[in-house]
Amino acid sequence: MADSFSNEPIPTDHLPRLNDDAFVPVDPRYLRVSLAGVVLAATLVAIGTVAIAIQANQKVPPLLIGGAVLLLLVLVAVVRVLEVRRLAYQLREHDLSLRSGVITHRVESLPFSRIQHVNVRRGPIERSLGLATLQVSTAGPDISIPGLTQADAERIKLLVTERADVVNADDAAISPPTDAGTAPLTDFTSPPPPPPG
Repeated sequence: MADSFSNEPIPTDHLPRLNDDAFVPVDPRYLRVSLAGVVLAATLVAIGTVAIAIQANQKVPPLLIGGAVLLLLVLVAVVRVLEVRRLAYQLREHDLSLRSGVITHRVESLPFSRIQHVNVRRGPIERSLGLATLQVSTAGPDISIPGLTQADAERIKLLVTERADVVNADDAAISPPTDAGTAPLTDFTSPPPPPPG
């Protein structure tokens, strides 16, 4: 007799929660990596504004436009500082979580069972500061955790890879066996046996 279908509500009071105190912030040096592009852009805008203002008949319009662009870049820099301060990760027994976002706060969690690939990436600025980015790929959304020391990125990569392998091995060990009554697949590459003589 088939089991009766059940779809009872699950009380949320006792569900496990991400402990906000257990999030590990990224390395503070990552702020330099995050601001490098903004600083370069601000420098180019300042140099360009001064060069145009020197050659222009009316100096006020180029200075106003350049000042507005520089003000916008300052606002971008402030948002980047706030983003880096909020950026943190958390490793638990069964998943990896990333906290990010300034205006919209996000917490993304990836169970180890869904992880397919883990990679450590280091750009030139990150290399000069001894930092790295951990990239975790899954069947669904991927996450990247920037601002890790190279040693931490390698350790987390190893841990995540080992956990994913253990979870996948456990899943394979407890998967239901195939039906014994099912005929084996035919090997079409070998000729059929000769009829009994």
